[in-house]
Amino acid sequence: MSTNRRNIMKLGLVGAISTLVVPSRVFAAPSALASPLAGAIFYTHDKPGRWAGKEGAHTPMIERDGATIEVTTGHPMDGYNHYIVKHIILDRNLGFVREVMFDPMNDSPVSRHDISGLNDLVYAVSLCNKHDAWLNALEL
Repeated sequence: MSTNRRNIMKLGLVGAISTLVVPSRVFAAPSALASPLAGAIFYTHDKPGRWAGKEGAHTPMIERDGATIEVTTGHPMDGYNHYIVKHIILDRNLGFVREVMFDPMNDSPVSRHDISGLNDLVYAVSLCNKHDAWLNALEL
């Protein structure tokens, strides 16, 4: 009888772990912009959540030129009071590729990134010191 209990406990543990792993795979799909986390943990143009009305100045815009993308956030840099902290580039699986940090006293929120090692999808995150992380995607 104790063997059956152990097997049941193992199955329960495997089930609990799988519930933690499966959502990350779902979130990592190309539809991350439509994830239930959009508008709650991070924000998008279509799901601005509590920051409705802030989409235009916070959503990163991505333009491709061959093996390079340029990410621009149309946000003013108001010194250390209100600014874009950085741009983060993620691959299709939301794996970290690169980031560029900004000096709010001297920089504009524009960054260029080599994407020659990436294919089919890239995400850009724009991080605002007051209005959190904003995500956009570009199909390559």
